[in-house]
Amino acid sequence: MKFLSFAETHIDSFLHMQLIDLARTLSKEPLMDVEFSYHSYLDKETPTIHVSHFWNLYPKDVQFHGLKSDVYLRSYGNYHFTDLERLQSAASKLSKRMNGKFLIHVLLFAEDHRIEKLCLKQRPGTVHSFDIRKQIYQTHYHRQFKKHVERKKWLDAFFCFMVLLANQRFAHLPDFLKPFYLQMKKPLFLLEQADKTEQLIPIVEQIEEIVKKHGFQDMDSSYLYYDKSSASISETFDELTRNNEAETNQSIELNEKKEESEETKERLPGWHEETSSPRESFLQYDIDRGTSTDLHGEAARKAETGDQVFGSVQTGSQKSRRNEYSIEQHLSNLDQPQPSGEDSCFPYGEINRSVEEKWVKPRSSTEQEHELYDEIKSHVQPFVNQLKQSFLKTIEHKNNAPRGDLHFGRLSKKLTRVITEKNPRIFYKKQEKSRELDAVFTLLVDCSASMFDKMEETKKAIILFHETLKHLRIPHGITGFWEDAASATENRQPNYFHEVISFRHSLLPQTGPQILQLEPEEDNRDGYAIRRMAEELMKCPEKQKFLIVFSDGEPAAFNYEDHGVLDTYEAVSNAKKQGIETLGMFISGGEITEKDRELMKSIYGHHQMVVPNASELVDYLIPVLRRLLYKLT
Repeated sequence: MKFLSFAETHIDSFLHMQLIDLARTLSKEPLMDVEFSYHSYLDKETPTIHVSHFWNLYPKDVQFHGLKSDVYLRSYGNYHFTDLERLQSAASKLSKRMNGKFLIHVLLFAEDHRIEKLCLKQRPGTVHSFDIRKQIYQTHYHRQFKKHVERKKWLDAFFCFMVLLANQRFAHLPDFLKPFYLQMKKPLFLLEQADKTEQLIPIVEQIEEIVKKHGFQDMDSSYLYYDKSSASISETFDELTRNNEAETNQSIELNEKKEESEETKERLPGWHEETSSPRESFLQYDIDRGTSTDLHGEAARKAETGDQVFGSVQTGSQKSRRNEYSIEQHLSNLDQPQPSGEDSCFPYGEINRSVEEKWVKPRSSTEQEHELYDEIKSHVQPFVNQLKQSFLKTIEHKNNAPRGDLHFGRLSKKLTRVITEKNPRIFYKKQEKSRELDAVFTLLVDCSASMFDKMEETKKAIILFHETLKHLRIPHGITGFWEDAASATENRQPNYFHEVISFRHSLLPQTGPQILQLEPEEDNRDGYAIRRMAEELMKCPEKQKFLIVFSDGEPAAFNYEDHGVLDTYEAVSNAKKQGIETLGMFISGGEITEKDRELMKSIYGHHQMVVPNASELVDYLIPVLRRLLYKLT
């Protein structure tokens, strides 16, 4: 459970899942993911579609169609109709030219415009989203055009002018740019007529010659982006690992001292007004170190555990997803089997691949715990008796209900009613023999730190659940789960399961006080916990299986915030496919917000309930248990 978020961009989890489903459908790539980035582009190696934060500034309906248009362009246009290898290679070469940024923007926009026309032609359902995209772009780029003209950034202004022309809106060019535009008319027309990616590259080279003649300064603004990491796969090992061309004298001296004695401590250089001359700046780290953003520095360097920059920030750094690895590692990753469903190399989801599972056995209950349990049990006992009597009466009514004179069933021998009666009841049903209930329940309890003010009240509902099922002789299990946040690393995330009531011992008289051993701990990785409990339920011989989850908010664990809701949704979906009826109960801390409802709905669909306060959990659980028990009759 997350407590605080600093400068956090809130992403609608349900929208995120919709975009992923759309991307996978259009690309026909079952592992396609969607991430939110500063720019929109396709990373085919991962594979991931990056949609732009540009749309976050607009109302929800505009934002929805804007993000969908990004997905259409990348998952259908780029994925199927763009020669990404040639495009990225050409962009990489253009980046070294004098007006490289402008030329790259012309190339990328021309390709986007080309594949947009293909999407509109072959996928008519995309028309509405692209119409909204066009309207927003007309307004946005017109404002940018006027701003660049005022600042006399001519190539920035001309690129915005190109976008406006492509979106059927004309802007008044200043006299200074009109001669340039007259020379650019022919290549712009050729870009419009191009049918393939490779046809765009020689046209952009013609544009380069025209720009050189006019001597414009290169663009400053950044509107489009291409995946530079994929373009650099064929480059040398040194370029991939971001080695500097030469080490500074100071770095060499430090390395020599380190070889002489491991105990030697490096002095980290800095600079201020009283220093005679500036030395290596720590700010170099901000632009050189690989990060998850799509913004890259120009002077990349290799990070080493012992060097002066990395040493000061080593404890706060994270392992890079794709920028810091060797060619051998990359090729070996490509050869590895990719996850696909429950039978993959990541049976609990790729995001949970580094989870280390640990089970905690309940200890012997103390005398105080027995006394407290009896006290709580006496409070919930009337509700237990009520549920038990209601359930038994339903079964009795079903067994005693008439089995003959029905409108459907087996045909009886009394067929004269067909003639004598207007609506004859000539069918019957064979009396079923009474049998024991063939069902099993599991209650999964979130033991994250945010449950500290809700756990005591939650235990009352857990005891109600346990006592009711124990009286009805229905086997069940109760397990608390959490992740050890203090010990979690990139390659190891310890997840604990505290099974206070097991299936085997759930119906024994002495069980119950162990429930009081559940305590708030640290983080919660709901998706993994649900997958594991579903796996344990599938081992049970009972025909009907039920899984109830008590939680108090959005899943939050190590590297789990961005994909936690999606992973939990997939876990719930997989459990339902296995025949396990899964129900989520959200325990709010006061007033129920629309965000809380949308969160639970995006994970559990209609099989969820939002409880305003932990003190009301018992009242909400009673009708839930009654409804589930009726399904067993």
